[in-house]
This record gives sequence, structure tokens and C-alpha cells, in this order.
Amino acid sequence: MGHLTVVAVMAVLFTLFMEAEANPFTYNYERLRIGGLVCASLLFIGGLSIIFYNRCSTKNKKVEDDNSEI
Repeated sequence: MGHLTVVAVMAVLFTLFMEAEANPFTYNYERLRIGGLVCASLLFIGGLSIIFYNRCSTKNKKVEDDNSEI
């Protein structure tokens, strides 16, 4: 399921940056800014999920260790 999500995000970003213009060196800076913000927010959310995943997994291990000592 994760690979399908990555493909969907890449398709959306690809369509955001596709433009049929006569001059290939004319940039749409608003689309570039929005694409950058989307990419930065996805990386930020991914980092937070990694941090919280490690914290949650260590809490679960401590609970199991406490039960085994009793």
C-alpha cells in the first residue's frame, strides 16, 4: 500500500509541474512554491512519524518487561 501512495503523490506532483509553454525557461513560481511546500510538509510529517514510532515502540517494550518481572 505504501508504494501505491508514493506513486500517487509522484503523479500529482508531476501534473502540477507539467505545462505546455513555448519557452521552456519560463517558470511558474507559484506552482514551484506550492510543490516545494507539499514536499517539505510530507518530509516533515514523515520525520515526525518516525520519531513517534520509536517512542511508541519503546513504551510497549517497557510495559512488557514490567509485566514479566512481576
